[in-house]
Order: sequence, then C-alpha cells, then structure tokens
Amino acid sequence: MTDKIARLEEVLEAMLVDDEKITARAVIRRMSGVLKYPTDITRNEKRKALVADYAGRQDKIRSAVERSSKSSRVELERQISLKNSEIERLRGEKELLIASHRAMILSTAEMGGFGTWKRFFDKYQAAIDALDGMGALPRAEVVRHPLSEQP
Repeated sequence: MTDKIARLEEVLEAMLVDDEKITARAVIRRMSGVLKYPTDITRNEKRKALVADYAGRQDKIRSAVERSSKSSRVELERQISLKNSEIERLRGEKELLIASHRAMILSTAEMGGFGTWKRFFDKYQAAIDALDGMGALPRAEVVRHPLSEQP
C-alpha cells in the first residue's frame, strides 16, 4: 500500500513539474500499470486526497504564473525593487533593535540587575539562544585584576 502511495506521489510530482493537468485519468495513464482504473484513486480516501492536494497546488501555481505573466517586465522590476528596499529597511530596524537590546541589558547589568533580567528568561532558553545568535546579548571577557594576583 505504501509503495503505491509513494509511486503515486512521484507521478503527481512529475505531473506538477511538467505542468500536466492532474486528474484521476491522467494519473492512471502515468502510473504504468501500478494502478489500473481511475476508481482505484477515487474510491481510496488517501489516494483521492493526495490527488486533490496536488491538483490544488497545480491550480495555485498556474494562477500565480498567470498573474505574473499579465504584469509587464517593468512592473515586476518595480515590485522587486520595492521588496528589496523593504528588506533593507527591515534589516536596519533589526540591527537597531539588537543594539538597543544590548544596551538595555548592559545598563541593567551595571545596576546589578542582570540576574533579575535573566530570571525572566530562565524558562525560555530558546529565546536566550536566539538572542545570543543574533548578537543581542553583550559579550564580556573576565580579566583578573593585577592586584589580586599578588600573594
């Protein structure tokens, strides 16, 4: 059963790539005898749902292509330019927020409240890891004071 489902998915993916209309009859033609009749698809809920899912994907792809082909090249370039400028603006805002966040943590730590700040995030290690990955947590190097090294 799972071999037939796997083969069906392969055929549906190929039909999607080839932009061949996805119907139960068309799928049977491409199945090379694995399934013989369209009812082998329409009477089995899993197969029927899989074919419907791929047909829906195909409709979405075709409508996206249709919309984009109606737009002129100049219009598409304008839209890309707008999206690129929005991306740059968002990157700048992200960098500003990271710098601001780092400064707030440093000022909290200077006042002796870093432990309190960290307590809010103890249950959210993933958030701390994400902040660290973005560079939003300040880095500090511990250096021994020269007077403490003397006997």
